[in-house]
Amino acid sequence: MPHLDPDAVALAALGEPLDAAPRAHLAACADCAREVASLAAAAAVARAGDGGGLVAPPAAVWDRVHHELGLADDVAPEDAGTRAVRDDAAWDDAAQDGAVRDDVVRGDAADGGATAGGPERAGADPAPARRRRRRPWLAAAAAGLVVGGVAGGLAVSAALRPEAETVVAEVRLEALPGWSASGDAQVEEDAEGRRTLVVRVTDADADGFREVWLLDAGATRLVSLGVLDGDEGRFALPPGLDLAEFPVVDVSAEAFDGDPAHSGDSIVRGELSLPA
Repeated sequence: MPHLDPDAVALAALGEPLDAAPRAHLAACADCAREVASLAAAAAVARAGDGGGLVAPPAAVWDRVHHELGLADDVAPEDAGTRAVRDDAAWDDAAQDGAVRDDVVRGDAADGGATAGGPERAGADPAPARRRRRRPWLAAAAAGLVVGGVAGGLAVSAALRPEAETVVAEVRLEALPGWSASGDAQVEEDAEGRRTLVVRVTDADADGFREVWLLDAGATRLVSLGVLDGDEGRFALPPGLDLAEFPVVDVSAEAFDGDPAHSGDSIVRGELSLPA
């Protein structure tokens, strides 16, 4: 299942309300919950006001954050920090009388601040430009809090935005006889050339456990990548592995018998579509 986007993670870490779908995902996904908790801990240190004895990052870190978030030229680290805190306090005050929070959350994407379900609320703040600017300030505030919570050389944009990955191959996984499961798989490659096989399978409950393999086209040679825990798994591909030689993704049902070989009981299988 897709994880929360960086904006939603930053909003949750700052205590901002999320829509129903992101809230439900956060309640069920341990990975996203850990990421939010990590950012929230950094936010708590920053709000304490003493810095926690942490090392200030070099100017290059702020330059990268500034560029990644597309901030205005006149925004400086000190300015971003103080304005974000003031904005958060004003946000909490306004939330007490119910005049702003719900309206902004539901109308953030619409010009003029109109809610998704109808016209702009009567009596709400008529300054749409200020509401539209809120999310960039929240992202900037979260970035600043993370900078304050880690060693000086950490690039903050990497904490808020995962390193860009490109899908280089994918396949629809089809159920084998005796199974009604379905799924898909894709190979992601990052800027450093590291590859990850992402496998998603549903309706594939097995008595023992499920193992992910790469097979050759004739299914006579195979490479085990690991155990699939849950409906989705991410498996690092060894640098020297040739996908043209092992293009078939296979998920098998395995028994707790101590035998590392393939059981011969495949749940789903499919051949990756590789670039020419």
